[in-house]
Amino acid sequence: SSAFQQRNLKPTVPYLPRKDGNGPYSTTSIFGEKKIVLSTPYQDFNRINSNILNRREIISSLLTISASFCFPHESLASDEMTNEIDSSAPFTVILSVQTDAKSDATSKIEIEVRPDWAPLAAKRFRELVEIGFYNDSRFFRVLPGYIAQFGIAADPKLNKEWMLCEKNCKALPDEPRKEKNKRGTLSFASSGENSRQTQVFINLGNNDGLPNFLDGQNFVPFARVVRGMDDTVKNLNSEYGIVETVSAGLAGGVNQGKAAYYGAEYLDAAFPKLSILRDAKVIR
Repeated sequence: SSAFQQRNLKPTVPYLPRKDGNGPYSTTSIFGEKKIVLSTPYQDFNRINSNILNRREIISSLLTISASFCFPHESLASDEMTNEIDSSAPFTVILSVQTDAKSDATSKIEIEVRPDWAPLAAKRFRELVEIGFYNDSRFFRVLPGYIAQFGIAADPKLNKEWMLCEKNCKALPDEPRKEKNKRGTLSFASSGENSRQTQVFINLGNNDGLPNFLDGQNFVPFARVVRGMDDTVKNLNSEYGIVETVSAGLAGGVNQGKAAYYGAEYLDAAFPKLSILRDAKVIR
């Protein structure tokens, strides 16, 4: 419908590399325009805003000085150590998924989130789960043997806050990759440097090396599926993804800009068979 021809955003998806090797290549953007996208987006963790780091260092120094005069050192150290342990401890997220949009039946995907793999990604995922960002969202891009992607909210208001903002957008700084993009791991999608926001994909195969080279493109795993990979994930609707794969991206793919701008309204009208992520909860 022409009513959906509105905005223009950068795509935030892991792309299949060109058959003729690495380098920039043209891909259809989320609003149908042609854009040049780097096939090997790089990361530089040192580019985090230096002002933020300086402020943190100053605050840390002031706290240390205050503690030396006002608080027992052992108590302060104990509290800090407890906070560090809590923030780095693995936690579980349960996804309730309606794999068949025509049926009300749901099944579970159990995810172990590992802050020790990627603390920024783990913290962001937890925050999004806890505010209900993923509830009733769709697995909008399922490419058999490659990825199952979700992370565009059903509510356009949430997308406006987290994805469609033109200034001060809530993009994560890049962080070093510690684990490989093996089958069952989860990584945030991105469109280049420091561009991770809300979209996440499950690796349906070992994508660390040939033919997809997601490790080389610095997609950073932060979690892994521990239950549901061989049933719930396997049964996710891939009808549109197969068309996208066969047509080399010329057909079948969800227009991510329209999905973000209109939410479930657009997806229900244009892609009614997509599997639905009904609920996501953190299990402490």
